[in-house]
Amino acid sequence: MKSLVLFSNDLRLNDNEAICSAIDGFNETSFIFLYDEDLYSSTHGSANLWWLEKSLKSLKIRLQDEGICLHIIKGEYVSKIVEIASKNEVQSVFLNENKHPNFIIKEQKLRKELERINIQFKSFNNTNLSEPASILNKSGEPYKVYSPFYKHCKSIYSQNKVFNFPTKQINTFNINEDSINTEEIFPNSKNKWSDKLNKHWKPGEIEAHKALKKFFNDSLSNYKEGRDYLGTVGTSRLSPYLRFGEITSNQIISEFQFHADHNLNKHEEHFIKELYWREFSYYILFHFPYVIDKPFNRKYDNFEWNKNYEVNLNKWKKGETGIRIVDAAMNELWETGYMHNRTRMITASFLTKNLLIPWQEGEKWFSDTLLDADIANNTMGWQWVSGCGTDAAPYFRIFNPVLQEKKFDPDNIYAKKWLKNFDNYADDSEDLFNKNNLIKPIVDLGISRNEALARFSAIK
Repeated sequence: MKSLVLFSNDLRLNDNEAICSAIDGFNETSFIFLYDEDLYSSTHGSANLWWLEKSLKSLKIRLQDEGICLHIIKGEYVSKIVEIASKNEVQSVFLNENKHPNFIIKEQKLRKELERINIQFKSFNNTNLSEPASILNKSGEPYKVYSPFYKHCKSIYSQNKVFNFPTKQINTFNINEDSINTEEIFPNSKNKWSDKLNKHWKPGEIEAHKALKKFFNDSLSNYKEGRDYLGTVGTSRLSPYLRFGEITSNQIISEFQFHADHNLNKHEEHFIKELYWREFSYYILFHFPYVIDKPFNRKYDNFEWNKNYEVNLNKWKKGETGIRIVDAAMNELWETGYMHNRTRMITASFLTKNLLIPWQEGEKWFSDTLLDADIANNTMGWQWVSGCGTDAAPYFRIFNPVLQEKKFDPDNIYAKKWLKNFDNYADDSEDLFNKNNLIKPIVDLGISRNEALARFSAIK
């Protein structure tokens, strides 16, 4: 009996239910990553594709060490898998669900086509800590606010099994398909950016667990406060690894002995809350799929954004706004494919509140340039900042970038690191427009703030 294992955003061997289930009752198993160019171009930005290429190379080596070939092939997702399964007389196909709506559609169609020709299709929720459909409030409705959602999840949480990669020998079979070079996923033409990213990141399952260990040793003990300060490494930097499933939230939480004899301190609790914010983002996407490109709070559908904003949008993308902390953050993004969480909020607030540019434009840019960009977290993060997301008092939240810099980068460590022309920026808010030798901001922070408040308060 033969089975297929399909990879997508679960590029790991451990805590992989699809792998363990596939080899449990089958004599031979083949491991496949299918690159559907149309599917991946619609679900992955340029930075995502760089990470995907590197992660696939790492996964392929990991499997080779186990005597297993990873078949990386190209084709239309459904028809190619059906063809391979039929040609090789496969009895069952296994995968871990990809929660992106475009993948969900493909997986549903694949299930239908395989079952039509009597091939079993098995999928597993190995991405989330729980099934979104199973978590409802007392009225039987989905939660719309994070805090009660987290309280509910915490009350019902029980440690999920962490699946270890089998130690027994795995028998495989050759599917007789030509494997593609992973550089087809992230072409050589983009190597200038690749060179930058190579300096800062090492994708792969092994590296993910190294990053987790480093976080536990170096930063967790001061996480609640330290995560906000820009001049130090106070965050976990696990988000790209989570994005590609090189590590799971389940594996991370298991390290905390959550709901065991261990009492969580405030830093551990706060980090777990961040993991559950990821859960909440996917939860909202599941129950309210329109949030991909429309406000969660539909009364903002017709919000009055500025028109003819292309010039300011491009200045924001290039880090040429004249606001020091904003420009530093946008430079960090372009150089590393990453941005500190605090400055993600600052730059997003500046775009949507001070420049009054639609949040969808910022979301598109982050989707293309962030290594950890995924549809749920990116979208909900932007909606939270812009004031149309899952929030009780949204529009009052406007980050003052000058005050944020003074509080979270008081010694200018972050700004100096990411701005070659640091000395050409004003030192405080009073100097922003008044010194002729300084870079001028593209917008007055006070005036633009008042305009934003007026437009948001006008929404009924």
